[in-house]
Amino acid sequence: MFRNQGWELPSDLSMGEPVQDELTLRRGVELFIKYPGINTSPNRERYEQAFEHVVDHWGSERLVRSIWIPEIKGYQAERLSEGAAPSTINKEKSALSKMFQVLLELRHLDVNPARLVKNLSEKSGERQVYLSQAHFEAMLSRMPKWLRPIAILGYYTGMRQGEILGLTRKHVSLGRRMIVLGPEDVKESHWKRVPIHEALVPVLETVMKVQSINSDRIFVSRSKPQTRHSIRKPWNKSVQKVGLDPTPTFHDLRHTWKTNARRSGMDPEIRESIMGHWFRGKTVTERYGRISDEELILAIDSMTFDNGRTEILLSDGKKEKSDKGSVPRRKICVQHAYKTVYERKSGSVAASTTT
Repeated sequence: MFRNQGWELPSDLSMGEPVQDELTLRRGVELFIKYPGINTSPNRERYEQAFEHVVDHWGSERLVRSIWIPEIKGYQAERLSEGAAPSTINKEKSALSKMFQVLLELRHLDVNPARLVKNLSEKSGERQVYLSQAHFEAMLSRMPKWLRPIAILGYYTGMRQGEILGLTRKHVSLGRRMIVLGPEDVKESHWKRVPIHEALVPVLETVMKVQSINSDRIFVSRSKPQTRHSIRKPWNKSVQKVGLDPTPTFHDLRHTWKTNARRSGMDPEIRESIMGHWFRGKTVTERYGRISDEELILAIDSMTFDNGRTEILLSDGKKEKSDKGSVPRRKICVQHAYKTVYERKSGSVAASTTT
């Protein structure tokens, strides 16, 4: 009767069984991933990857209530000893904190211990990266065909990897030459407009010709959306062939875009707006300044992308600065690397795919 009614079972009737089920880490992660807002979040894949390490450390049957401040600090120390970057460990702790917050809202917990633990300093892992156009095109030519448009989009827009992989047809307007992302699609939780460079139009046209039955995503493979996990190995394998050390990451395309925008003389407010940093540190007066679509298009079309030599600088002093070595002196045209030939006729751009 007590069990059927959902009442707390008196100790005299427990027959050695626990009074109530304790929430395990496995169950806590399941509740978190299925929680409204999390299950549709563009960061869901990142959360799942973070919990692979978290569960591997504590075990799936570890009681959530037994994870307290000393345990979280111990987790940080062990992940550092394994060679994980401080930024990676901070993201894993952030995922753990978000799970605790969801469990708070579900009344499974009374406090979020992760909020009482400081993040690790990320200064040791800071990167300052600029990829020359020659190096990017050399990397591009070594990538699988399906990965090239993803990389080109990152290079010409400065968008984050998750934003690119989450693109659907409703986000892209080729007629307006504009990508519009909602608050749920970006890290800053604000509306974001990204102008489409004229060189990107035929690339997106080609990609969007094929539509998956099971997904509205633009970048799919075998009817399944591409993910960070699915592109990690092909990306690393391709860029390592170029011979740069340290190896460029996909996020370095974002660093490179910002440098190209600045060296092209783009207005700082427009540059930060495209990157999604427009609201960061702005006054009320500055927030109400409207940037038109025409201004964004003009700014992106005026950008140049051959603005210097490759520089990869880590905060520990390791530096690579070279356009020589494994990179051919002859530039590889981005369009040819993508296997597309562009013909300009009377001001319009036509694209035809070649074998």
